[in-house]
Amino acid sequence: MELLVKAAEHFPGKINSTSSTTAVKCIKEKLTEAQLSLFRTTCFGKLLDMHDLKFSGQLVHHLLLRQIPSPDKSEMWFAIGGKRLRFSIQEFCLITGLECGPEPPVLSKEKGDGSGSFRSSMLNGEVRFNNKTLKAMFKAASSDNDEDMVKLALLYFLETVLFGKD
Repeated sequence: MELLVKAAEHFPGKINSTSSTTAVKCIKEKLTEAQLSLFRTTCFGKLLDMHDLKFSGQLVHHLLLRQIPSPDKSEMWFAIGGKRLRFSIQEFCLITGLECGPEPPVLSKEKGDGSGSFRSSMLNGEVRFNNKTLKAMFKAASSDNDEDMVKLALLYFLETVLFGKD
């Protein structure tokens, strides 16, 4: 099996993760029961019940060094223990417990000219922000609109937990 990174080209590496699951606790404390129920209907709802995870950069690095060419661009293949192992959306679903498929139409899409939009009402019209300001906006947010609160919680979750942006 031919590795994408030849054994002679292997190198030590350090992979950093800026992702944090502390946002999950913050979301659970901030949202009402109705809002939490709505959040749980989204594709990320099951992740509210995850435990604090520890990222293993070494494991990821060693897996990537054992990557082999894939017959399908939507899959990754690895040579481990003399066997070819696949990682695709099916394995991702099994590992994470997420339902992977078409996104259900749970939350409404914005309509109109943008006045009274989610961005203006929940993000103070901001287009760019960092995690610190997003966390502050989420903690300070107050709305009777459950969908808007869940949209803000989803944005906060995506940016800090899944994307792990600083």
